[in-house]
Parts: sequence; C-alpha cells; structure tokens
Amino acid sequence: MIDSAYLWQCLVLIALGTIAIRFSIIAVSERVVITERTKEIFSFIPAAIVPALIAPSVFFHKGSAAIVMGKERLIVLLVATVISFLTRSTLLTIALGLLGLYLMRFF
Repeated sequence: MIDSAYLWQCLVLIALGTIAIRFSIIAVSERVVITERTKEIFSFIPAAIVPALIAPSVFFHKGSAAIVMGKERLIVLLVATVISFLTRSTLLTIALGLLGLYLMRFF
C-alpha cells in the first residue's frame, strides 16, 4: 500500500510539472512563429497518441480466455475496428467493444 503523504507529494509534483509545461508554452507563444510545416507535423500527434495508448493494453495483457489463448483484447479490438468502420459511431463501437470483452471473459 502506498503511503498517503507520498501519494500526495507525487500528485502535487505532477500537477506543478503539468502547469509549468503549459505555462511555458503560453508564455513564449507570442514570441515564437510557427511555420505551416510545423503546424502540419503537429496535426499528426493525436493520431500517433491513440495507438501508443491502445497497443500496450492489447498486446501486453495476459488474458484469461483459453479459447483465444489469452488474446481476447486483440479479438475485441479487431471486432471494434470493423464495427467502427461500418457504423462510424463512437458510442456503438465503445459499447459493443466493452460488451465483447465482457463476454469473452466467460469463454
């Protein structure tokens, strides 16, 4: 169990670090000119973050579904990708993905 004082120290330091990073960008934003090429490069960042968040939870998770050798999250990811492509509905994709993952735990 984590000591309460240590937890709060970590949270405060992380919050201060986040505020410092954001403030530093705001503080120098008037003096720095961002080129169109740089704006174009920055536009790809959200697309790169999504796989970086999803891949570890899918590929490095040791599942419990014996029928798919513990790779139920990979199966659900593939099914959710198809659902997303066909329906273009984020809510339906999330709901069916979670339902699929829940049902895979029983097989």
